[in-house]
Amino acid sequence: MQPNVHAVILAGGKSSRMGVAKDQLPWREGTLVTELGTEILAMGMPCLIVCNEPERIPAELAKRDGVSVTADLVPSAGPVSGLVTAFRLCRKDVLLVLSCDLPFMDRTQLASLLAYAAGKDGWDAVIPSAQGRIHPLCALYRKSTQPVWEQALEQGELRLMNTIRKLSVLEVPDGWLDPWALFNANTPEEYAAAIREEQRRKTGRP
Repeated sequence: MQPNVHAVILAGGKSSRMGVAKDQLPWREGTLVTELGTEILAMGMPCLIVCNEPERIPAELAKRDGVSVTADLVPSAGPVSGLVTAFRLCRKDVLLVLSCDLPFMDRTQLASLLAYAAGKDGWDAVIPSAQGRIHPLCALYRKSTQPVWEQALEQGELRLMNTIRKLSVLEVPDGWLDPWALFNANTPEEYAAAIREEQRRKTGRP
């Protein structure tokens, strides 16, 4: 599957709960967006970053081979407009869609997600689940679903789950990925929790 996959990072949110742009938060050797982009490129996949302020994506990532950056091609409407933009620009059979606020999503977890989908047919989307809910912004979507997302945008249906219910979803079971792989750093408190977990992993101490 991997040669037919185009990765997409959605970094166009307002980050209202965080108070600052989430993709710019320091993480490991760079920022959340640069580290996620590096993990994607390590998998040999092209990477499209959808951000309404393209200039804020660091040049160290934006100018790397295989990376492209764009603002929404349609009026901004949250993740749906980002998805529509990605579908219009990407030509691969499958889009790997990731929000920019996944600090523990790395090449190992990406490989696991792709491995779960490999060889399975009949799906429109492959979406991991954890703690009783699915995570649509860490998922695989077939290019063939583009008309469904275009229709959602046209009709002003901005709730992802309402559109996903129209798709044939292959759910990745809880436990297939690292429990922290789907952790979103949406608030200062969640970002602090991610930093504590990263420190725990480095030191081996609680």
